[in-house]
Amino acid sequence: MKQVPKPNTDEDLIQAFLDKGGEVKKGKTKPMPEGLGLSNNQWGNTLTKEEKAARKAVEAAAKTEAKTSK
Repeated sequence: MKQVPKPNTDEDLIQAFLDKGGEVKKGKTKPMPEGLGLSNNQWGNTLTKEEKAARKAVEAAAKTEAKTSK
């Protein structure tokens, strides 16, 4: 079967939307909860108490280092 690529009409659709009075706005997103893991095998799982304590210790060390470097 012959596969013919379809012409890309995204620009035409966008221009038609803008011509009708539509606007492009930047959306707002909520920050992720601090207790969620970010690695592929931990996505959506909350951090353990030890991991939370380690994260707080690293953040505290970074804050004190930032204060002393000023």
